[in-house]
Amino acid sequence: MPRFYTPAAIIFICFIFLVGCQEKKGNVDEVKDKEVTKVEVEKEPDEETTTEPVESPFNLNAPKMPSTLEEVVSYPVGLFASKDTKVKDEAVQQALDAIPPISETASDEELSSLLAYVYSLYKMDYDDPKVIIDSLSIATTPDSDEISKEEQTETFNVEIILDASGSMKKMIGSKSMMDIAKEAIKEFASSLPEEANVGLRVYGHKGTGSNADKAMSCAANELVYPIQPYNKSGLTDALGKFNPAGWTPLAQSLIEAQQDLSQYKGENHRNIIYLVSDGVETCDGDPIAAAKSLKASEISPVVNIIGFDLEGKDEQQLMAVAEAAGGTYVNVRNQEQLKSQFNQASADAYKWMTWYQKEQSGIFKNADKQKTSIYKLSNSWKNNISKEKYLISFSLQSLYTKKKITKEQELTTYKKAEEFYDLHYGLVEEMKNTLIDARDENLASSLEEIKELYNKNVSPGKKE
Repeated sequence: MPRFYTPAAIIFICFIFLVGCQEKKGNVDEVKDKEVTKVEVEKEPDEETTTEPVESPFNLNAPKMPSTLEEVVSYPVGLFASKDTKVKDEAVQQALDAIPPISETASDEELSSLLAYVYSLYKMDYDDPKVIIDSLSIATTPDSDEISKEEQTETFNVEIILDASGSMKKMIGSKSMMDIAKEAIKEFASSLPEEANVGLRVYGHKGTGSNADKAMSCAANELVYPIQPYNKSGLTDALGKFNPAGWTPLAQSLIEAQQDLSQYKGENHRNIIYLVSDGVETCDGDPIAAAKSLKASEISPVVNIIGFDLEGKDEQQLMAVAEAAGGTYVNVRNQEQLKSQFNQASADAYKWMTWYQKEQSGIFKNADKQKTSIYKLSNSWKNNISKEKYLISFSLQSLYTKKKITKEQELTTYKKAEEFYDLHYGLVEEMKNTLIDARDENLASSLEEIKELYNKNVSPGKKE
């Protein structure tokens, strides 16, 4: 019986453009420390011990610049990866000040190292094209022998657990961690497929951090937005009902989340929990035991724990909780990095929830959505390219003004950036055109097979 999916050859071509016609090289190494620190250069040899001093190579600690679209997606999001970033920002200037002067006789390799470092500061968050490729390969209708049967219920459910303890008042830049988290949650929820459900639980949002309020605060664990399809006004109202306040009943939040998702048991449901916290358990609970219970439950959730600006013992505890739940842990330090983590969840949602309508009108509607998504993806990538290129250009000008590099080095390094982005832009354009071609062929194939199934399974007397 025919299936409604894009021919393997089309998807294969899409994948070739994605990986840049070469084997996957693997993810680039994560940047170990996102804080701006002084970049060290080995000292020159003592002139008294050698007659001809030799300058040490200029080497900045940054991952190798990506050479394929796949590597662009996996490359770490930069510390200053924001649409609002300006080179004149104080934090950006501090990062540029930390770069040591480059020798006037610096090699081409050293200038490439400088470009890679500056790129790593501004690298934006890129949407993964594999989401669209997946949507072009998922069946559009059931097999003919399934037409008369009820469709199997399948849901994609996301529960976000947000730490609303008093420490979330901490400022990162001009915003509190709570404000950053709320904005990221709004954007994430709005990006989910229409068929997905989302819920929001908060804890520690009552009382204060005083011992007198500990009992009340530790009992504050509330599903402020029940698991349901996304509703903008409803979620906005829920997010506006609490502010960072008291203690941290982390363990109890995991116990409650298990109950929240209890109606979605079995293989037909995909359940994901995102816990965002800037601290450890302070209400005498056992979060590791709660995490193990969650993992062993029938809801079988994927648990992702996001540490917000954590370090030391606090980070170690959340890592242990994630391991006990069979999930993942990641530490984020700014708004863009938090957004990047939620974007991955949105991509996963699309992978599991995309399907086509049974009727021709549904197929056309879905095809239009695919086309819009492809152009949206392409435009998003090109906007990121323009932003990065702009920031790199003005950063190099600033380094020249600070006498870190010569004018010739500024121009040479920027030319390297132009060559990199010209190649990058060309790959994006090829990807867009290939995906559009695949979409068009998939549309034609789907409509033809829908017609065949209709003629085979519906008698003339039953046609409406």
